[in-house]
Amino acid sequence: MQNMNSKKPKPKAHVKLTTYWGNDDAESTIKVSRSRWKVITEGGAYETTAWGWYEGGRFSVSWQFQNGSFSVLADDGLECIIDCPIEELIVQTD
Repeated sequence: MQNMNSKKPKPKAHVKLTTYWGNDDAESTIKVSRSRWKVITEGGAYETTAWGWYEGGRFSVSWQFQNGSFSVLADDGLECIIDCPIEELIVQTD
C-alpha cells in the first residue's frame, strides 16, 4: 500500500537548446538545467558533447559556451558554428 503522504519527485526542469548551420540542413540539440542556462546567459563557460544531424546521418559534436557566445565543433575539426551569440539559439523550456 502506497503512503498517501509520499510525493513523487518533480522531474528536473531543463532548457532545450537547438541550432542549425550550413543551409539550415545540419542541426544539433542539447538540454541543460535551468541553473546551467542561467550561468551560460551570464557569460559563464560550459562545454558538452551531443549528436549533430546532417541529411539523415548522425555525427558527434562539441558545444562550447563562453562570454555570451557559443561554438559547435564536429569530429575531424570541422567548425560548424564559431562564436555565435547565444541569442541566436532556439530556446525551449519545459
